[in-house]
Amino acid sequence: MLPPHFPDPLQNLLQLTRDLRSPEGCPWDQGQNHKSVIPHLLEETYEVVDTIERNDDPHMREELGDLLFQVVFHCQLAEERGAFAWNDVVREVFEKLVRRHPHVYKNTSGIQNAEDVLTQWDDIKRQEKQGKRSANSILDEIPNSLPAILKSEKIQSKVSKQGFDWEHPLDLFTKLKEEISELEEAIGPSPEIKNKKIAYDDHIEEELGDIFFLLVNLARKLSLDPETTLRKANQKFERRFKIVEELLREKGEEMKGKPLAELDLYWAKAKERLRSS
Repeated sequence: MLPPHFPDPLQNLLQLTRDLRSPEGCPWDQGQNHKSVIPHLLEETYEVVDTIERNDDPHMREELGDLLFQVVFHCQLAEERGAFAWNDVVREVFEKLVRRHPHVYKNTSGIQNAEDVLTQWDDIKRQEKQGKRSANSILDEIPNSLPAILKSEKIQSKVSKQGFDWEHPLDLFTKLKEEISELEEAIGPSPEIKNKKIAYDDHIEEELGDIFFLLVNLARKLSLDPETTLRKANQKFERRFKIVEELLREKGEEMKGKPLAELDLYWAKAKERLRSS
């Protein structure tokens, strides 16, 4: 079998995907279904995000191609089932985007800024969904499969539009202090410690979950994306920790076994090195 050679690169990719799934194609691709490739879809999405945050255009181009292939692959699987095809997906998203941008394509007035656009988008989306599926709650529209932080943000964004929200971000601090006190009470004054950890307790889990939920809401109130904010905190910790490892290697020393007070000194040096650079 020769690789497809159409003038249109997209046609080449569509035909290649058919080839991979054909009886003469790739055994691995032949054995996949929508659910089995979900991990790859998620992985490719995060790899695109990673290249964007690194301002890495060459790798972004590559990773966007990998993500595009995931979309094409799902379309091929759906076409084989007789559900829909690539052109159906493209046509539907095109028509939806035209429909949800009347201020661009119908020259409707009243749009002054990005916030107006989002309000209009939600109104049009709500009208589109009327009659399609009955929902007992505005929260029923949120997919259960979303990552927890993203779903938490979606929940709080939706209820906020109904007026169920604190007036000011600082109002959340009173609630946060309350939740922290409840977590401290759940842990207790003298918890049993094994391997630097407390044994699992469902009440502690519940109280800590309340704090996570509140912090997501605080991020939203501060116009921050909680996922991005946490990812940046992870990256900052990684940078500092790697410098600590480097400082220890320079002295020919091992981290494991050192007292925390000594490691804190290395941590302070790592912070200083990052500031100076």
